[in-house]
Amino acid sequence: MGCKPGTTKVDGKRATRFCGSATAAIHAGKHWFRLSGGSCAGTSRFFTINVGTAVVAPNQSVPYFGLTLGQYPNAPKTRKPVGGDGTYHTGVLVIRWHGGAWDIDGFVRTTLWGDRSGGKFYGRTSAYPHTTLYGTFSCG
Repeated sequence: MGCKPGTTKVDGKRATRFCGSATAAIHAGKHWFRLSGGSCAGTSRFFTINVGTAVVAPNQSVPYFGLTLGQYPNAPKTRKPVGGDGTYHTGVLVIRWHGGAWDIDGFVRTTLWGDRSGGKFYGRTSAYPHTTLYGTFSCG
């Protein structure tokens, strides 16, 4: 049947499912895992990758990886555009995996390469216990 992207429900909660060839390999504290089935998008001002299903609820039960950089819609005015390859230091990172939840809104060092077709990221959550997050991603 395959993946159908768009609005859906997970455990009765609103969600957005992403499909495609994008993948992420993630280290979150003592956990290491890979996610597949996502997509990348961008303009001359921002870049985003979303893999899995984003649920509008705490403690979501399905995996998700989202990273957005640059001057995305409603971004703080201080964010700089992300129009090409290079290393950037601010963004939003959201990771959900089997009940684990890790978020960074601010410093997340990200390097984009291959005409923004992949990259790597590193950061630490601001909330205790200050988990280190790092890994790689590919737009496929």
